[in-house]
Amino acid sequence: MTRDKSSSLHKVALLATGDEICNGDILNSNSQEIAQRLFSQGIHVGTHMSVSDNMTELKTAMQFLLKDHRALIMTGGLGPTSDDLTRQALSHILKRPLVFDETTWAAIVERLNRFGISPPPESNRQQALFPEDATIIPNPNGTAAGCMIKHMNADQIEQFIFMLPGPPVECLPLFDNVVLPTLKNNHFQSILHYDKWLLFDISEAEIAEKLDKIAEPFDCVTGYRFWYPYIEFKLHSNHPSDFDRLLPLIKNAIAPYLIGDGKMTASELLKKEIVKLNTPVTICDLATGGLLESILKTPDTHAWLDFTYNLENASSDLQIKITGITEFWQKEENHKNTTIEMSFTNKGKQESHRWTVPYRGYRVKQYAVEFISRKIYSFLISHRF
Repeated sequence: MTRDKSSSLHKVALLATGDEICNGDILNSNSQEIAQRLFSQGIHVGTHMSVSDNMTELKTAMQFLLKDHRALIMTGGLGPTSDDLTRQALSHILKRPLVFDETTWAAIVERLNRFGISPPPESNRQQALFPEDATIIPNPNGTAAGCMIKHMNADQIEQFIFMLPGPPVECLPLFDNVVLPTLKNNHFQSILHYDKWLLFDISEAEIAEKLDKIAEPFDCVTGYRFWYPYIEFKLHSNHPSDFDRLLPLIKNAIAPYLIGDGKMTASELLKKEIVKLNTPVTICDLATGGLLESILKTPDTHAWLDFTYNLENASSDLQIKITGITEFWQKEENHKNTTIEMSFTNKGKQESHRWTVPYRGYRVKQYAVEFISRKIYSFLISHRF
């Protein structure tokens, strides 16, 4: 992997709190989502940490992360129970007393009243406590308001500290509406040029070897994320001339592995095309065991998609029958490849195709869904529906 020769003074640290995360009871999806959204906006993400609901561990983690980062985003630990200690730990390390905010308490009381909880439990009062001089971030989706604190460290560098609630439905809107704009307004964006693509039908090792060799002479950073059956390839740089010269070379190299412009999965592209098509499509899927239907059928597409196990009574102009990946259903593991067969009947005219595809055990269903979506999408485009 090539490495950018410049370094950023504006890295953002992420701290997820909670025993349930450390014990593996729930996934730390907030940090993943936040990191992706920061990076896509040109903001460097530094260290990720998870820590349990323990006062000593919380303080140690906060102090460690604030040593080398200009911003710290913390998620979780803002609830009403005794193990929600994030605000208390931050108050201690910043040496700022917790101050009760009447406006936040009024919002908590009003929300609980709407749900038939009156009077509110006394324990909820701690959710209206914030370190002195914090800017409160109201939470329209829950009782745990967030906050932002500007802090001057020992080197007289201004740091930004954010406390956000743990549930993603509460955390991510506050991040999008307040945290991200604040970081952008305070010049945290340092990745000037950035692009990414989803690559299909190529292994991570194969494409990395090829692309890293192309990128080596340029002051750019390449990155890869395995997201079966795709490889997400990222390219970024702070040097416009290098980025502009490298970009066409990269696009030429990845062209055979792109579906559309490479910004969406095949199933996402197909769903958009079905809505645009505005005509019924009947699909007989005897390959994926219902997985294709569960992914393609959405509130937007369900009116145009009819899944059936028998095409004899189908009335739509376009009918598609899919069979294959029999090794998976027969539990045959010693295979490198399998087959997918598809027949397209369009206003009485039929064409059939058979492809050999890689067999990867239980993951073959995921591959099949994207492969089938790609073939249906290509059929719709080529036949100008």
